[in-house]
Amino acid sequence: MRRKIRENHMRRSIFMWKKYWFWCAALLSMVLPVWSQENGVIRKLHFIQDDAQDYMISKIYKLQYAQANDLIPFVSGIVMRYNINSVVNSIEYGNNQQLLTVSCPEKLMPYVDDFIAKADRKVEIKGKVPGEIIQGTGITREVYRPLYRSGEDIVSVMIESVIGEGPAGAIYAYDANSNQIYWKDNASNTSYIYQFLSFLDRPAPQVTLEFTIYEVRESTLRDIGIEYLAWKNGPGLNMFQVGFDAFGLSSAGSSALQALSGPFGGFFFAPQFDASFIRMLQQNGKAEITNTASLTVANSNTADYAIYFNPVQQNIIKQNNDQTHVAESTLGTTENVYHSYVKITGPVVNIHYGTPQEPYPASEAFEVDPYTPGALLKYPGTLFFAYDLQSAAVVERNNVGAELVEVTQLNGNILIPLNKETILGRWEKDSFVEQVIGVPWLSEIPILRYLFSTVTTVKEKTHVVVSVNATLLNSAKPEKLAEGRLFKLK
Repeated sequence: MRRKIRENHMRRSIFMWKKYWFWCAALLSMVLPVWSQENGVIRKLHFIQDDAQDYMISKIYKLQYAQANDLIPFVSGIVMRYNINSVVNSIEYGNNQQLLTVSCPEKLMPYVDDFIAKADRKVEIKGKVPGEIIQGTGITREVYRPLYRSGEDIVSVMIESVIGEGPAGAIYAYDANSNQIYWKDNASNTSYIYQFLSFLDRPAPQVTLEFTIYEVRESTLRDIGIEYLAWKNGPGLNMFQVGFDAFGLSSAGSSALQALSGPFGGFFFAPQFDASFIRMLQQNGKAEITNTASLTVANSNTADYAIYFNPVQQNIIKQNNDQTHVAESTLGTTENVYHSYVKITGPVVNIHYGTPQEPYPASEAFEVDPYTPGALLKYPGTLFFAYDLQSAAVVERNNVGAELVEVTQLNGNILIPLNKETILGRWEKDSFVEQVIGVPWLSEIPILRYLFSTVTTVKEKTHVVVSVNATLLNSAKPEKLAEGRLFKLK
């Protein structure tokens, strides 16, 4: 308490003495000019109060080797510790001019001169190994060439997620022609940037989609009747001639008797005419068909991928004059109609891997693992995509060869797991087709139509299942075959 009272007393005394000398100086300044004017001489007195302030001076340095932005952090650290009013800036005058301005107390300027002389010197780079820096500056200049991705995309990701605005003077850029990334930053950031680049620079995930169509078909074919055209052009021409010869009376009575006692048995048991016009056939069958199509796609939410199988087949066509010729099938020549067609739109794969970050503060030590080709095959994941499947087949042909094509189309969006066969769709189809070819009007009589026409009926039941299996494409280098050792190929 006594010490505080003594300090307050001293402060008051100093204040009173300052006030006393101030008024004395004011009176002298008023009296002396008047007194001196009487003698014809003017005298002026200047009182300068020294309050222990630093006298600031400014200086411009023209650098020969170092860059102004590289030295600003170090010079600022020197002058700001001595006086907070010190200022350090760079002057962007030209491409080949490096100018550094320093404003600091006069007593500190010799130390700044000494530092600039030592820092602004020619320094060689030791090497290009990550972590090695330019001696004496603390700034790294590095180059990285991406192997799988675009340099522009990687720089955008780094700036938005890691770097932000970055430290003063840090520069990150890329060259479009060489796809190289250039940056200038401090050594601690450079080591992390290399680690982050090894994580980002990886090929886009590629997925192999294997589509399988399982088809089970049960059919019954029945063909009954007489083919009218074959009968009309064959045995039908001599049918009535046999009757007239048998009952003709123009020769004599003996001729009729001889005709009646002739070998009629040969007509009933061994006919001498072609009976191929008689149609009587029934066929039952069951078919199990499996079609497989594989398509490899890259991860993209905008790309479209398509694959189709559309061979050109032949068909027998009959013209108006009943002449037949071979032509291309309708299925292979119709636009936008394919035997098998698969289209994938916007496939996006999500791989479930990585080390989860622990809650704060353990998450401060964030680390990323570099990409290793083929290392993602062991992880599960999902695939989202839109699909469009098409299948076409000829189901009927008429008497002149015209084809009836049935087209089945299946489309939608789906999210499926990797490495597991998933059913995309399933449907069943029942069909009954009856075709009558014969004499008009007579072929419509319920029972007699089998004598004047051919009736073909087809009953068919089809079960179709479409499945897909997605697997990641192995991006690792294939292993070399063993040399000097025999092995069996399956």
